[in-house]
Amino acid sequence: MKKFLFCFIIIFILFFSFQIKAFTVVSPPQPLLISAIVVSPGGGNNGGGGGGGGYIVPTSVTFSGRAYPSSKVSLLKDGQLAITTVAGPDSKFLITLNSGLSEGNYLFSLFSEDSAGRHSTLFNVSLFITSGTATTVSGIFITPTIAVDKSEVKQGDNLVIFGESTPASDIVISVHSPIEVFKSTHSDQSGAYLLNLDTSFLDYGQHQTKSKASVANEISTFGPIVTFKVGSSNIFTKGGGCSLVGDLNNDCKVNLVDFSILAYWYKRANPPTKVDLNKDGKVSIVDFSIMAYYWTG
Repeated sequence: MKKFLFCFIIIFILFFSFQIKAFTVVSPPQPLLISAIVVSPGGGNNGGGGGGGGYIVPTSVTFSGRAYPSSKVSLLKDGQLAITTVAGPDSKFLITLNSGLSEGNYLFSLFSEDSAGRHSTLFNVSLFITSGTATTVSGIFITPTIAVDKSEVKQGDNLVIFGESTPASDIVISVHSPIEVFKSTHSDQSGAYLLNLDTSFLDYGQHQTKSKASVANEISTFGPIVTFKVGSSNIFTKGGGCSLVGDLNNDCKVNLVDFSILAYWYKRANPPTKVDLNKDGKVSIVDFSIMAYYWTG
């Protein structure tokens, strides 16, 4: 099915355009620390002879930051999965890519998966890689995951909003109704957080919620958006809801319905945040590639 999707994407893109424009990236809330050093071939010239050389200096890029305790962290290179690692119990991770890199521009994206299989949003970094250098990007703060216990909550009852982040962090939860409301809570030593939201102040209808985290003067951006409805009854979600990247119609699947929504916004101005999968302000071939990665059928 993924092969079918890739073929469909290629046909779609060729039909509309042969040109892929340069990437733009949404800036993180605090500056990233980016450095690059020239890698020495080593070995010296002592001992004479040898002559043959042939040593190719490795080109690499390393990313480090915070995710969730013992969580899987994945690195995408131009929308394709390149390498994964596991964060430590303190949620800190370090991931190095030292293959498949030639000189040029790249869009790197990182995301993490929590203990329940929920995903963060993508953290994007656009870099020009120079051959023979080791580039390091530090200060990354992966967004929290989020879920709700009800797809519909009876007005006045509590809605449980929960997820995972770095341990002992301050969590800000946004509830987006006609007037955006912010609530605060904290994550425990396992990285889990929970908020019981009294829905008395919310109007009937659809609402959205999202969260961000801060710790030790570091702050993440807001993470995935989860929707819920305020109505006249309680309808509990299975497994606490889902926040799957590429699920544009909120049915906990990524399939041709979502592809059609994404295709509608291809190269259109001001796409919705949820449709712009790599958060670069437009819908391009990279967004289709990300959707293919999460494809469920």
